[in-house]
Amino acid sequence: MANVKNNASSVETQRKLLEAAGRVFAEKGFHSATIKEITKAAGTSLASVNYHFRDKAELYAAVLRRIEQDKQQMLPPDEVLVGTPEQRFRAFVTHLVTTMLRRGQPVWERVLLAREFAEPTPTRDSLFENLGRPLHRGLAVIIGELTGRPKADREVELAAVSVIAQCIYHLQHQAYLVDFLPSLVPAPRPDEIAAQIVAFSLHGLQSLRRPQP
Repeated sequence: MANVKNNASSVETQRKLLEAAGRVFAEKGFHSATIKEITKAAGTSLASVNYHFRDKAELYAAVLRRIEQDKQQMLPPDEVLVGTPEQRFRAFVTHLVTTMLRRGQPVWERVLLAREFAEPTPTRDSLFENLGRPLHRGLAVIIGELTGRPKADREVELAAVSVIAQCIYHLQHQAYLVDFLPSLVPAPRPDEIAAQIVAFSLHGLQSLRRPQP
């Protein structure tokens, strides 16, 4: 017997639920969003959530899995990270920011990803293990080389967090930045944002550099 969950109509219902859930979760957060709001936005029934995803928690987890798959591209490939530590730092941040803010990406994905980093839910583990930790670990290695400190050094760990936090700010607020800062019209380009984060961060990292023996 054919699996009715995989027929064309069922797949389309799942797609509508994931899209609608992503928008509602991004706007209101996991705890405040309701199944009723999601199904209304999707144009589906309440029963469709139970049938395809069991409950709100599983629906949210499915949305995060989709984002996680899309955002694996945020991890800079080895061929991008070449040259001196400063060149690799610049390449790392540029790749991260331009991938985060690439055109055609739904705004809700950006907002929900940033919200999950800022207000983690119990379903965060996979996202953190497969995306958050590798990003932090890779950046900490480069910052350690830049500053002459071990990557596990507390100052290095905090510096990596600070750099990624700048990227996440733009990820979350890019769509609304010019609304409250009209001087930024037209909206800054991803490469422009990356260059500013790199320049700002490199200047700050100078204070962490250990004197060479």
